[in-house]
Amino acid sequence: MMQRGVMLLAMAVAATTAQTTPNCSALYEQYADLSNATKTPTLANCRLTTIDAYCSTPACSQITNLAATIVPSCPITNTGLLLPKICDATCKTLVATFVKAVGDCQTLPLKLMSADNCRGCRKLNSTSFQSDMVSSCGQSPTGMSFFIERDSKVSQGMLICTQAPLPTDTVADSGNGSTMYVIIGIACAVLAILAAVIYKLKAKNDAAKHKFDYINETEAGGMTALDNFGNPDGFRVANDIRFDEELSQFRIPQNEIQNVSLLVKGGYGVVFHASFGKDEVAMKQLLPSKAKDHNAIQEFMNEIRLCARLEHPKIVKFIGISWSTLHDLAVLSEFMSRGDVSTLLKKDVKKSEGHRLLHWNSGCSRECSTTKGAIAADIADALVYLHSFQPTIIHRDLKSKNVLLGDDWTAKLSDFGISRVTTVEESMTSNIGTVAWIAPEVLTGGRYTEKADIYSFGVLLSELDTCEVPYSNMSGKSKDAQFSNARIAMMVSEGTLRPAFSDRIPEAIHDLAQECLAFDPAERPAAMTLSYKIHTIVKNL
Repeated sequence: MMQRGVMLLAMAVAATTAQTTPNCSALYEQYADLSNATKTPTLANCRLTTIDAYCSTPACSQITNLAATIVPSCPITNTGLLLPKICDATCKTLVATFVKAVGDCQTLPLKLMSADNCRGCRKLNSTSFQSDMVSSCGQSPTGMSFFIERDSKVSQGMLICTQAPLPTDTVADSGNGSTMYVIIGIACAVLAILAAVIYKLKAKNDAAKHKFDYINETEAGGMTALDNFGNPDGFRVANDIRFDEELSQFRIPQNEIQNVSLLVKGGYGVVFHASFGKDEVAMKQLLPSKAKDHNAIQEFMNEIRLCARLEHPKIVKFIGISWSTLHDLAVLSEFMSRGDVSTLLKKDVKKSEGHRLLHWNSGCSRECSTTKGAIAADIADALVYLHSFQPTIIHRDLKSKNVLLGDDWTAKLSDFGISRVTTVEESMTSNIGTVAWIAPEVLTGGRYTEKADIYSFGVLLSELDTCEVPYSNMSGKSKDAQFSNARIAMMVSEGTLRPAFSDRIPEAIHDLAQECLAFDPAERPAAMTLSYKIHTIVKNL
């Protein structure tokens, strides 16, 4: 009998879910109506700041019932502060803590920096507190993260707490110590003023961007119980990785990332050297200007999602992701201590042949333990792995700058910012790699396959051989770089231009490079064949 009852209960739950899931739009409309009604006398007590009044007002049960319907049925990005168990004793205590933490975190930019003043922000970002809100209040597992990201004031407070060092709150005993703390206090005051200015400017921008404030305040003040469950038309990214259950296991708290220092800054992102536990890591973020760009964020999300799928000894290892808001999202990967191959080649080209670090054969200098052939073989192995996926993954930006060397001189492929999974129907001409490495069929704007990576590999062999950027001598003849790139693209697409090679390149390597650079993609070797050939050649050099 009990077993039959359990089955009936499961069927009832399934039926309820099936009925409610398609009606999220209607539920959102109900939310909007109730949200407006909190400004009327009937629902005036339905605010998180007056939780006891809320739970003693019968009309507020409409909100509780709505929360119980929406949270399990609708997209998790739209269920921020809906709390089905809001009037349970444990939840009421948590709500009071939440309200205080939000208030403290919102006003942080106007205060002096201290550990005490950051407690509110840290409480909201605490994994244990968020777990308690889920278990005791019925909040969506990602509801708190969504709330933090959508509230500009809380986001600003968290940014200050995670990025600014906190001075000690201890009072000095000596005169000299007192003077030092006065100086620290003045410095902190200046920082607080600057933060307040930044906060006000950001608040103006947020007001223009969003259709409504994600901390809804009534005329009487205070957050309503309906606040922050989301706006279907608001700024958010499709397929947001922050709300992906599979990727949640890779989230790294920001306070566990230490010793951060700038490595390199590019046109779209910035890379830092940092430590996570006992490991050195590279941390990549979008530039602040790009972090406000919806398309840039979406592409960064796609890159992170792809990197998390890849696991191969010749591909830079994915470590995890970290964020407090959408705009400070970061991806962590293993740190490759010897840098990129491009930098090494640029140093070598300035030296005589006998003093260079890299050579095709094993007659390498004592300063390194690899060869040009070994680097090429490592990257060929990486391509075999990428091209083995179904559907195939195309790197699309294979060049020496995206080949990194580890402490043991192993070469690994990196930077999957414009890589993508292919579909037969697509022609993929947006966000392609640098002109000199692009295959002819890509330049013409037509459909292309993983054989485009094989062409780029042939160009990489030219780089390794000459230690120079392909066609660099050609670009130097024109002061207009854009004209040079256009000319190169036109000639490559017509099949009248190929990368140059030196007289010192081994004949077998040169022949393989020419196969890779074939104008017809069908004549280029598959990655598996390429890997076999390059390993065989390197073994016999």
